[in-house]
Amino acid sequence: MDLSLILASCFISLVGLPHGALDPVVARRCGLIYDLRSSAQFFAGYVIIVALVVLLWLQLPSASLLLFLLISCIHFGRDWKQKIPFGGFAYGAFVLGLPAWTAPEQVEQIFSFLIFQNAAEIPLVFLQGLGVIGTLLILLDHSRVSGLSAGELLILIICAVSFEPLWYFVAYFCGLHSPRHLITEFRGMRKELRLSAYVIMLALTILTLGIAAVSGSHLEKYYASIDIAIYQVIFIGLAALTVPHMCLLEWAARKQNG
Repeated sequence: MDLSLILASCFISLVGLPHGALDPVVARRCGLIYDLRSSAQFFAGYVIIVALVVLLWLQLPSASLLLFLLISCIHFGRDWKQKIPFGGFAYGAFVLGLPAWTAPEQVEQIFSFLIFQNAAEIPLVFLQGLGVIGTLLILLDHSRVSGLSAGELLILIICAVSFEPLWYFVAYFCGLHSPRHLITEFRGMRKELRLSAYVIMLALTILTLGIAAVSGSHLEKYYASIDIAIYQVIFIGLAALTVPHMCLLEWAARKQNG
């Protein structure tokens, strides 16, 4: 068992996932949750979407991986949504594409785990292409990129060159993406609601960890190494959670602007 992988999964679970655990708070703020019945409907819908994503991945792993990469570019691009055009897509593509160029062999191996040992050359080339597109779009629109933002891009490049792909993802997901979302949500939240938000975030994070642990224990028996199962639980799980999370954020943004 790779202890580095275990440590990385702990960081992702305990530092990265909590920002998604605030989704019920976001849903309440934008009017999707207002009583017990609407709460049950929200959670039921959320779980159904998660289950459908997992089922789709099991049936069409390669296509699901490509779609997840594209969705992730759009989602992570929200970090720079106010800085550059197209909802910040260039930033998301840049962030995801970096390790595909700095450590292509390792990225391809991880992808092969996620598509159940099938050839992963196409997803690798697809991600490299997204990285090139993101870089070119940022360069073409460099006048919008401040010195601080340029420093962030430089730090990401250094991390991609210095770290293995998984730890590069940990650095971005836990060091930039998740804290940004949490800070934004808590700043816009009334002080009297913050304790409830903390409790909800903690409870849902623990619940998600429990489900992931059970899933991993069932997957382990199918592999000679549990490491493959951990990669699958991490990234297929993130894919399943990202879809409803992203749908909710888009709904909330439209509600706020409309």
